[in-house]
Amino acid sequence: MVHDDEKAQIREGMDALRRGIEGFRSRRPQLEMVATVATAIGRCRNEDEAAGDGDHIAVIEAGTGTGKSFGALVPALVMARSRGRRLVVSSSTVALQHQYAEKDAPTLQRLLPTGFTFAVAKGRRRYSCTAKLLGEASDAGQHELALGDDAEEGPPETAAVRRRRTIILQLAESFESERWNGDRDELAVPVPDDIWSEITTDRQGCSGSRCSEFARCPFYAARQRVKDADLVIANHDLVLSALSVDVGGVLPPPAETVYVFDEAHSLAAKAIEHMSAKHALRGAQEWLHGATEAVRDAVLALHLDETLLRDAQLSAVSAADQLEQLRQRIHAMRAFEEKRARRFKDGKLPDWLRDGGERAREAGRGLEKTFVALREALLERAPSEGGLVTRVLAGLGFYVGKLENFLATWDLMLQQEGDGEIPVARWVELHDDGGAKDYLVCAAPISGSERLRKLLWNRASAVVLMSATLTSCGTFDLFLRQTGLTVYRGLHFLQVESPFDYRSHAKLVVPAMKCDPTDAEAHTEEVIERMPQLVHSQGTLVLFASAKQMKAVHAGLPEPLRRITLMQGSMPKMEMLARHRAAVDRGDRSVLFGLQSMAEGVDLPRAYCTHVVWSKLPFAVPDSPLEEARREWIEGQGRSYFMEVTVPETAQRFKQGLGRLIRTTEDWGVVTVLDNRLITKRWGSLLMRGIPDFERVMDARAQVQRHRQRDAAVQG
Repeated sequence: MVHDDEKAQIREGMDALRRGIEGFRSRRPQLEMVATVATAIGRCRNEDEAAGDGDHIAVIEAGTGTGKSFGALVPALVMARSRGRRLVVSSSTVALQHQYAEKDAPTLQRLLPTGFTFAVAKGRRRYSCTAKLLGEASDAGQHELALGDDAEEGPPETAAVRRRRTIILQLAESFESERWNGDRDELAVPVPDDIWSEITTDRQGCSGSRCSEFARCPFYAARQRVKDADLVIANHDLVLSALSVDVGGVLPPPAETVYVFDEAHSLAAKAIEHMSAKHALRGAQEWLHGATEAVRDAVLALHLDETLLRDAQLSAVSAADQLEQLRQRIHAMRAFEEKRARRFKDGKLPDWLRDGGERAREAGRGLEKTFVALREALLERAPSEGGLVTRVLAGLGFYVGKLENFLATWDLMLQQEGDGEIPVARWVELHDDGGAKDYLVCAAPISGSERLRKLLWNRASAVVLMSATLTSCGTFDLFLRQTGLTVYRGLHFLQVESPFDYRSHAKLVVPAMKCDPTDAEAHTEEVIERMPQLVHSQGTLVLFASAKQMKAVHAGLPEPLRRITLMQGSMPKMEMLARHRAAVDRGDRSVLFGLQSMAEGVDLPRAYCTHVVWSKLPFAVPDSPLEEARREWIEGQGRSYFMEVTVPETAQRFKQGLGRLIRTTEDWGVVTVLDNRLITKRWGSLLMRGIPDFERVMDARAQVQRHRQRDAAVQG
């Protein structure tokens, strides 16, 4: 329960926001959210307590404009501190993480009567490795001196080489003079990926406290700030990674943590991504050869036991031989003429693939032991050969990471599922690597629900899950199934509507269409034909269910319209949005063509977007191996995949796209859906449940067609 002193602190916090933020008002939906968050955290569990009925978890759908961030953070900060817990707020997008770090948290820190500290948690590769940076800078500096002494000798330098050396020297100078702290996100001028990769490292390439530059390592300095902070701002990928490793990582242990997941609708998909694994057969043979070369370099450079090299060569050659045999056997199948993937029904591998995979994994385990012994030998030399050890470890780190993925892939490929356990999808995929054919072996669980239950719901002190799109077809059922929350009976549910006046400010239009979207070619031609009439405002967002149709429509646009259209994939997403905003700011028209990632997490208020067009309803591509396996499993139990998965997931994506239109109280506009199935199919009404209360303009002819179909079904 929430104690009286906690209630008082929460009230004081909300009052402070009203006084300190111009125009801030605590509307009833936000206050309901505050109460629900406080109640769930008030039930926070101790480390030795079972998860019970899940009364430490809140599931909240709050529409745009509700004030979700303050509605969750104010009570969470008060309750976490009162209960002796740390608070982790996690988002699914970089933009939202920046909003918490640069806007919301600083505002609360400035206004709340009870002070708190916060820090942003990021992966190791967002920080430079001091040892590598200074080592590269030393080499670059010596090269410059050599050029000065022998400017007339040797081949001329390329512009790219000079540019790389200049950037490295500038970064080192900025770091040494303490004008830059080693965080990539705090660079005034972005550094190209190829150069950044040379001055950063990963877990495998880091020597930790044995590094000579450990005392001024940017990553460990940031990690210490995270350990000391009351509020940690993270993202879903980092949280899921931290949950998978032992205690003592970047984030606090789950039992000591209150989690707030914003944009929680993406959490289940992220969990599947983290559990999935794949590797290329020919590509693995190449890096296995590179791994033995790296071991040779390490052994010779530091005069280590040559047994390490012999063991590495033996294991690598054995693994590569097995992979080559598998590659030839797969190539002989000739199963990739129509599809790029061959899935194994019910996840069952043929004997030849299972046997070859087991032998490859065994050889990989041998190489893993050699890497462990080599790392220990290198770290013993770190006190005396610090710079050299750091470089050697960094080089080996690449291959250690490759080996970890290799073993994870075969562990999942060869895993035996028991009766009733969630199955694993397994397939082989044709991969075109720069013109050279290769094959990927791939494995992915069809659901992340069990993993989320074990790692998060059953271990966390308390959890708040919130998003504007947690319901689908009017219920939380899809989200609960995807996340494994269906087993808990004590969850705290809240669904609050947006305060925006959708009925007065927004219109949903379904015009008469000549073509059915299932006739892809004819429907695309009709979309092209309609586009000039649909672009009638400054800012238009056109959403597509497939990249194929998006590209075809773009190619078919009249030239004047194509010139003002920015298509996703033709440039980085952030650049595309920046160009769009700049055009609208100039008073020009601008059109955005995008896929599902443009239907969520994109904020285009006021004139930036007054018209959203769905070219067709956002059904997912039905032929991915993972979705095929999921369908196979569900229908094998006598259930309907279409009604249980396809329709609810489509409804959620559709709802997310609608949410791009109205972002502030001043916004207005139209959503046009070029897909009559929304009103002619029975399942169309399910997609309409739970969407904002737009004024609806439905084509009369389509409605007549719907009634005729219903009458025919009854008579039949």
